[in-house]
Amino acid sequence: MKEMRIAIIGCGMISHRHMTVIENLNNLGYNLKVVAAAEIKKDRLEAWGKQYGLDEKDLYQDFREMLKRDDIDEVEVCVHNNLHTSVATAVMAAGFPCYSEKPMAASYADAKILYDAQKKYGQKLAIQISSIYNPQTRIAKEMIAEGKLGKVYHARSVGHRRQGRPGYDMPFFSPDFIDPKVGVHGPLFDLGIYHLAQMLYVLGMPELESVYGFQSCDYWTDPAIDKLVGRTAPVEDLGVGLARFKGGLSMDIYEDWAIHMEDIGSSFIVGSKGGLKFTDVDQTGGPMAVPAGGNIVGGGKLQLPRLTYYGVDDKARLFETQLDCAIGDITGQQELLIHPEMAIYNDNQLQWYSYLWGDLTDETRIDSPYIAMQTAFLSEGVVLSSELGRSVTADEIKAMAKSIALREQEADFGTIKYEFDDYKAD
Repeated sequence: MKEMRIAIIGCGMISHRHMTVIENLNNLGYNLKVVAAAEIKKDRLEAWGKQYGLDEKDLYQDFREMLKRDDIDEVEVCVHNNLHTSVATAVMAAGFPCYSEKPMAASYADAKILYDAQKKYGQKLAIQISSIYNPQTRIAKEMIAEGKLGKVYHARSVGHRRQGRPGYDMPFFSPDFIDPKVGVHGPLFDLGIYHLAQMLYVLGMPELESVYGFQSCDYWTDPAIDKLVGRTAPVEDLGVGLARFKGGLSMDIYEDWAIHMEDIGSSFIVGSKGGLKFTDVDQTGGPMAVPAGGNIVGGGKLQLPRLTYYGVDDKARLFETQLDCAIGDITGQQELLIHPEMAIYNDNQLQWYSYLWGDLTDETRIDSPYIAMQTAFLSEGVVLSSELGRSVTADEIKAMAKSIALREQEADFGTIKYEFDDYKAD
C-alpha cells in the first residue's frame, strides 16, 4: 500500500488520539508515517517528538516553517476551536490537504470561511466527527430512508456530563477549553458537534427555518479553581434550543458540560410509524482510538453505540427491538466479514486517508465539512437567539454571523499572523 506521509499541527491531548489511530491502522497493514510535527510550546513539542521517535529536525515551533517541506502528503490540525479556521486555511493555502479537529470553527462565519477555502485553494478537507462513522448512524439513516419510521416529525439531540468542564473540573484537559478567546464556546460547540451532526446527517441534512435558544454559565465555580486554571471569564456550561426545519420537522437540543442531574435521556428520532433511540453515541473515536491494552486518551471508556427501534405493526401491536450496532460487536464484525469495504466508513481518519488514496470520491465519502458547517449554523442560531432573547430565522443567522477566529497568536518566537478571507453570506 502506498505510504501516507503525515504532518501534525498541535501536540496536545487530541494529537495523541490521532497517533493512536495511526498506530492501530498500521497494525492492520496500512502504511502511515508521521514525518513532522509543530507545536508552539517547546517543552511539549520536545516531549512529543521523543515519545513518537521524531528527529529534532522534524519538530517545529512555527508550523509555517514545517509547511515549506516537500515530503508531506497531508496535514492534521489538532489545535483549539478558535484556531481551526486560522490554521486549516493556512495549511490549504500552502498547498496541502487538511484534516481538522472538531468543531469546524467557533462560529458559523468561520466554518463557512473554512468550507469555502477548499474551492479557493483546490484542496481536500475533512472534519473530525466520529459519531457519524459507525453502523449506528448508517443503520438509522438507512431505516429512515427506507420509510421504516414513516413521516419523521421530531428529533432530540442530547449530550450530558454530570460534572465535566474540560480544563476546570477535568484538569487533564487544557484550560484553553474555557478560554473565551480560544475555546470561545462550551458544550454546544464541543461535544454538541457529535450529537447535532449525527442527527442532521441521519435526517438527510434538513433545511433550518428558525431556532430559539438559551445558554447558561450558572453551574458552581470556586475562586481557588478559577485562580489555579486562570479562568478570566465564563464560558457557558449549558446550551438548549428548539429548532424548526422545512417540511414540518422539529428538534429540541440539550447539551451540558455540568449540571446537578444524573439522567438526562438519549438522542432520538420519531416518525408516524416508529422511532429510534440512540444509546452511547460515539464521541471518543471508536475502537481505532483505543491504545492496545490501554484507555482512551483523555479518559472515558470505549463506547458501544446501539439503537432501539420502537413502532407499531400492521395489526396495531407495539414493538420494541434492540439493535446492537457497535463496530466491535458481533453485528459490526459480521458486516466487515461480508462487506470488508465498509471498514472505511467506520473511522474518521481511515476514511480521510482512503479519500486521499483515491479509494473514495467526493460522491462516495461522507462530506464531513458540509455536515460540520451546517452543525455550526444551527449552533450559531442557539447562540444568537440566547443573546437576543428571541428566536432567529435562518436568514438572520446568515446576516448576523461574524468571523471571530484568531488572526494573531503570540509565541515565544514572535507573533503568528493569520490571513484568511472575511465572511461572506450566501
